[in-house]
Amino acid sequence: MVGNPSNRAERLKRAFDTLRKALEELESAMVEYEEELAGEHQHVRPQSGQGLDLLSIPELCQELAMGKSWVYQRIRSGEIPSIKLGGAVKVKRTDLNEFIENQPYRSFEKKEEEEFP
Repeated sequence: MVGNPSNRAERLKRAFDTLRKALEELESAMVEYEEELAGEHQHVRPQSGQGLDLLSIPELCQELAMGKSWVYQRIRSGEIPSIKLGGAVKVKRTDLNEFIENQPYRSFEKKEEEEFP
């Protein structure tokens, strides 16, 4: 055994954190593979004033500077509306812009001052 309950709890916490990171990496790899199978390739599209501007998952990740797991969680929850074309998930740029605009602004300065006087 590893000693007192506090040490065991800390060891479990580290193990769960490691497992969570590994599962996120696995999910990301699976999504990339699925997108390759669906024939979805990231490419530069000319911007036009007409029609729909649809973003792929890799483009969303790049626009938001967030990982695929985070993006897919927001899509699954409905926070970011999406459509499925063929086997590929797409998001309208207008829906992405609306999602961003609806995010509450939070200032972290006060919290940092409290933590680091």
